[in-house]
Amino acid sequence: MQVQKEEHHQRQRLEITLIHKQYLRTIVGSMQERTNTDTHEKIVSIFSVILFIFRYPLAGAAIPSLKQHIKRREIYYVDQQINVHMYTFEDNPSHYELTQNYTANDSDKHFNILFINDGINAHIMYISDVEALTGFRYCNICHRQAFRIGDKNLQVQMRNHMKKCQKNDGKIIKKVILEKFAKLFVPHILSNKIYRYLLANSLTHLFKPTRYYITYDIETLENKVNEKYGDSSQVTATLIPYAIASTVKLANGIHSFYYDIRTDYFLDKWLQQLFEEAKQVKKDNKYIDETIPQYYEVPVIGFNSAKFDASVLFKNLKSKDWTIAKYLGSNTIAKQIIVKHQSSSIHLRFVDFKINSMQNKLKDAVRDFGNGTYKKGRFPHEFINTNNYLNEQNKYEPFPIEAFENKLRNKKLNEDKYKEYLVEAAKHKSRWDYLKHYNILDTRVLIETIDYLIELMFKYNVDMLANISMSQCSNEIKYSMAYNGFDINGDYNCESSDKSIEITLCYWRLKVESYIEQDNKKNSDSSNNVTIDYYDYFKELFKNQRCYICNARFTWKNKPTLDRIDNSKGHSKGNVIPY
Repeated sequence: MQVQKEEHHQRQRLEITLIHKQYLRTIVGSMQERTNTDTHEKIVSIFSVILFIFRYPLAGAAIPSLKQHIKRREIYYVDQQINVHMYTFEDNPSHYELTQNYTANDSDKHFNILFINDGINAHIMYISDVEALTGFRYCNICHRQAFRIGDKNLQVQMRNHMKKCQKNDGKIIKKVILEKFAKLFVPHILSNKIYRYLLANSLTHLFKPTRYYITYDIETLENKVNEKYGDSSQVTATLIPYAIASTVKLANGIHSFYYDIRTDYFLDKWLQQLFEEAKQVKKDNKYIDETIPQYYEVPVIGFNSAKFDASVLFKNLKSKDWTIAKYLGSNTIAKQIIVKHQSSSIHLRFVDFKINSMQNKLKDAVRDFGNGTYKKGRFPHEFINTNNYLNEQNKYEPFPIEAFENKLRNKKLNEDKYKEYLVEAAKHKSRWDYLKHYNILDTRVLIETIDYLIELMFKYNVDMLANISMSQCSNEIKYSMAYNGFDINGDYNCESSDKSIEITLCYWRLKVESYIEQDNKKNSDSSNNVTIDYYDYFKELFKNQRCYICNARFTWKNKPTLDRIDNSKGHSKGNVIPY
């Protein structure tokens, strides 16, 4: 009977292992966030995974069919569940911080790991001493609250915190404190500090959108490797950048620049020029009036750059001259990267145009939003690779029609489109010159498309490039339309039919005492404060005057109080107004 139970457990573990391995493949694949289009255009690889199996303590040795997985270190047996605490490294400023806790019920064992991701490679390491690495001591109960080791009040702070943790069983109890008065939900106003300031000062006629920016595009080569990792994982190709172009839109015109692999450290040199060009872009976007709040980040916009261009550029965005100040997104999708120059005040804000568009292809976005002046060009991406690019690009004749064949999608270029390519190729001396034209054209066609959407959203007082997504822009437009015709100086109060208040002597006595208490807490002079003797004066004042902010009458439902004109002084008669 015992042998049968053991064999049953072994079969169960094998089934769970195989099912879980297939499950992980599906999960890792979905994490790539690829679309139908991507699977036609890019080859996405899934790396091998390691399985940790939690087994019964009485289980026996592994059955033979599992031994091959154990030898390849694809399966590890763990006899007990443990709590895992994950730390990461941040470089601005340089420090280690706790980012995630994975807890198991009824387990007192803890495992600390350091997760490092440089945009290309990811590493997981065991942490033997958290305090030595981070400089912080974490609460032994919740494992979330951190205390600086050098703090002289460390023991007191930890003791007070752990008392609360013991009461709450290590859980964070969040309390919702509602505002005393409901606030208007106006995202189109509050989310933009410039428009908020201009509206408050009746200067909305000065509001303007961010009209000047830089576009960019990277051309890559496929480096075919066909390396296997285990039985089920294979890397077929990696992408190598070999050309990059940008178009700069300024108040005085539009110009482009380009670098390719023939120039040493061409990506770094492109970034150097990008920072130089950004100085004028920043100046053109700036308001003349220095008192108006400003957005100083310069938009650098790519198409579908969140997945590919940003990952190719990532390691070049950190150097002795510039560094990443802010990163928004996941390990595979960079929604926004802000790069700051170390010696200047220039901040580049790398974003993907697709956050403001639903088109999956650049030619579709140009067709829908462009003015028809420019069209996306043609280039044989699949034909050019790391093995032949020098030989092919150094030629002077146009590419043959066979070079445009797309084997992945089983498509060929028709004769009419090839003739269009030949007409364009004839304008350029060599294939390198045509590559430069094609690369720059991909950045140039975006200008009219972006400008169209900027002006479309500006009709509703929404600055598209100050937002992070299409949904944010849509939300602001919706509420902007709801507030259409709103006058900040208008009277929108619903006149109450309730009788005006006539305060009682008891009510006034309580108010006087509360004013004295407020001033004493703030160490304000309360010697000249209003007193009980002012009862008749303020009784008539509250009855006949209105709130100085909302102009509403005072009733027993809308009780009055006194607001200080100068908060550094007490509640004296000459320093208060009805509120």
